[in-house]
Amino acid sequence: MKQILYFIILAAAFSACSSRHPEEQAAKAAKQYYDLLLRGKYEAFVDARQDSQGASAEYRSQLVDNMRMFAAQMEKEHQGMRDVRIVNCIADEEGRAANAFLAVCFGDSTIEEVVVPMVEHDGQWRMR
Repeated sequence: MKQILYFIILAAAFSACSSRHPEEQAAKAAKQYYDLLLRGKYEAFVDARQDSQGASAEYRSQLVDNMRMFAAQMEKEHQGMRDVRIVNCIADEEGRAANAFLAVCFGDSTIEEVVVPMVEHDGQWRMR
C-alpha cells in the first residue's frame, strides 16, 4: 500500500512540474521552430504557425515563399543564420501564451535578439 501511495505522489509531482513551467516548454518549441528555419525547412516552419492552420494552399505557399526570401536576405546581409539560442521566456499568468526571446547568431558574427510570440493550443506550443 505504501508503494502505491509513493507512486501516486511521485506521478503527481512529475505532472505538476511539467505543467508549472510553460516558459520552458514555449522557449524550447520556439527554438525548435527557428532551428527548422535555420536548416531551410520552410514548410515545417510555416506549419508551426498558429495562423497557418486551416489556411488556404495559396496563403500557405505565400508564407513559405516569404520564409525563403527572408533566409536569402539574411544570407546576403549577414552570411546566413548559423545558430539559435534561448535567451528568456515570459508566460502569461494562465500559462497559455508566452513571449520567447531568442538570440539568432549570424555568419558575420552579429547576433540579433528576436521575440517569438507563442500560444499553447491543445497541449502544443505554436508560434502566434
